[in-house]
Amino acid sequence: MYKTTINALFLSFLFCNAVAAQADSTFKFKPRPQEFELYGYQNDSLIQLKQIPNNAALTFESKLPYPIIFIHGLNSSSETWNATTNYFDSQYAFTYGGRFDFCLNADGNNTTANKNFYPTPGADIAAFESSVTNGDYYYVNFNVKVDGSWETNVLSNQSAIAKQGAALKKAVERVLQLTGKDKVVLVGHSMGGLCSREYIQNSFNWQADNYHHVAKLLTVGTPHGGSNASDNPIAVFTSVDRQSEAVRDLKTTYYYSGDAGKFLFGGTEVLNSSSMNDNSYSPDFYNLDVNCNGVAGDAIQGLNQKPIDNLIDFSNVIGRITNFIGTNVTTDGVVEEPSSNMNTYFPTLTYPAKIFYFNSGYDLIENHTELPGYYYQIMQGLDEPNFKELAYEISTNKNYIGFTTVQANSSNPDNDYFKFNVADNVNATVLMSSIVTSSMNASILNSSGTAIGSAQNNTGSTLSFTRTLEPGNYFLKITSTNPTNTNYQTPYQFSITSTLSAADNLIADFRFYPNPVKDILHLDNLTITKASVYSIVGQLIDEMEFTATTTSNTIDMSGYANGIYLIKLQNGNREQTVKVIKE
Repeated sequence: MYKTTINALFLSFLFCNAVAAQADSTFKFKPRPQEFELYGYQNDSLIQLKQIPNNAALTFESKLPYPIIFIHGLNSSSETWNATTNYFDSQYAFTYGGRFDFCLNADGNNTTANKNFYPTPGADIAAFESSVTNGDYYYVNFNVKVDGSWETNVLSNQSAIAKQGAALKKAVERVLQLTGKDKVVLVGHSMGGLCSREYIQNSFNWQADNYHHVAKLLTVGTPHGGSNASDNPIAVFTSVDRQSEAVRDLKTTYYYSGDAGKFLFGGTEVLNSSSMNDNSYSPDFYNLDVNCNGVAGDAIQGLNQKPIDNLIDFSNVIGRITNFIGTNVTTDGVVEEPSSNMNTYFPTLTYPAKIFYFNSGYDLIENHTELPGYYYQIMQGLDEPNFKELAYEISTNKNYIGFTTVQANSSNPDNDYFKFNVADNVNATVLMSSIVTSSMNASILNSSGTAIGSAQNNTGSTLSFTRTLEPGNYFLKITSTNPTNTNYQTPYQFSITSTLSAADNLIADFRFYPNPVKDILHLDNLTITKASVYSIVGQLIDEMEFTATTTSNTIDMSGYANGIYLIKLQNGNREQTVKVIKE
């Protein structure tokens, strides 16, 4: 449906860019029949996979500040998220943007590892052509065969976490391009949370502008400190391969040698009686190449030894099962609770991860595999940041939705922070509707966090107020003072409408057209001296000078690749940025 358009846009724009990383210069999507995207076999039955809805159009515009990317766990698939995302579709009218399929053992060889991408000979990673479009959320899927079909017979969904992080980089790139947004929200179940951290904590995985572009990380049953569940005799009856790269990377400690897992806690890639000796039920791992650079024997810095960006909004959903006398115990049956709490390994986070629990009350063995379907706790974890330093960036004159949820400390109010910028002297009007909590208030704060005027309370389901603002950065703070456990079902809607004050009427009639543009972009009723063209991820593409006495100018975009561009228009100290789609 959208494959040709999106692939041409993505490949020509991101990977042919002169400043793209050299490793991307030979990247190509591996072709496959389209039916491989739509159907797959599961337990010998043909199933229909989650698909982009027929009414999803290229004109879709999300009301979320950032798109969401869901990543599954060990020996699983993207379909693990269906229960929650189907709820999102029906309850919030979210739009599914598509699935990014990666085979992480594309050469079919378990004994060697690398992070090369198809079509490099012997590459372990193949990214397959997909029908994707602008949406609210996306899937990353590693349950893929070498030919791009569903299910895996090469341990793709049990491959090294280093390879998962490299693949996630490509997914983030594509989502930024598809949505025109500057950041994403990552949600990882189990090992999917470590995949997310592998991306975030290694700058070599970041985008071409040297930023990771992650606003929030929600982990669901993630073993931040590892899991030795593969040592449990019950594991013999699962389809997890205990020699796989993933089991190797997930280890808290190795069974016989007792040393700490190398991927998480560091050490040398060597097998002997005191290192990486784990042959409890089978021979040791297929390979020892934790960092997947093609050789073993390296000194590994563990993921829990690496720094992490403190300006990400972190949340953890943790499961607790019951014991035989009916009380909850601190494990989900696969991951022990200290391990699933990110704060255990990053105790000095400026903004500690928020912790939300699912107490099953009936599971005796495990609820770990059920966690992706508990959308109440996932909505708690997805709640907007409650510190201004972590605020989601939004634009004025655009409609958004937000959510009121019960907080980790259930007695606390729900504070949601959004950041916005105004380039001129404006009257900013905050309009809110669909408020279901009994008591909500909102205020605009300046860049230092001081309120401009008093907070405005809701009147029933609505709230509105206006503030006069000078050019600069501001925060919108929305507070639900007594959230309930059903408020999340109805998102509140809000916008900040900015109108120019009298002093800035000279640019009130500015127009740029056509948009989308094929060749010539017209700029009318604005005097400019310089225009700078940027990619959606912040790469400077072009600069041009103009005569300050002219109020009508043009930019020839006929030679630009298809995609979304930000064009900064300048005249002295004044700036205006516009978003343009080149088709």
